[in-house]
Amino acid sequence: MPGRVNASARMAAARAAAPVQHLSLYRRYGVPEPLQTEYQIFRMIHTQQRKLEFLGGRFAGKEAYLKAHHTGLGGIDFHDIQILNDETGCPYLNDKKAHISISHEKKYAIAFVVLEE
Repeated sequence: MPGRVNASARMAAARAAAPVQHLSLYRRYGVPEPLQTEYQIFRMIHTQQRKLEFLGGRFAGKEAYLKAHHTGLGGIDFHDIQILNDETGCPYLNDKKAHISISHEKKYAIAFVVLEE
């Protein structure tokens, strides 16, 4: 029938008209922004599985950072490397010339670090 718009078309039009907003990691866990340390982020995680994924991803990220610097494990103290999350939940390092990507699936975690020259 002309003039009738189904619900999915209305929803698609509303999504197209509204600006894309990502749910902040902080809002997702219901804490005030911003979290300043990895430990604060870790404490906000409630499930054991998610905690293991978080720790595995952070370890992989720090190891990738050390390997990108050609220092290997022990070259820089793990406590000196901070991996935090921006307002959209994307990880970033406390080194402005380093970019990180972390992925995890149940028992496995992988991280990739690229250093700018």
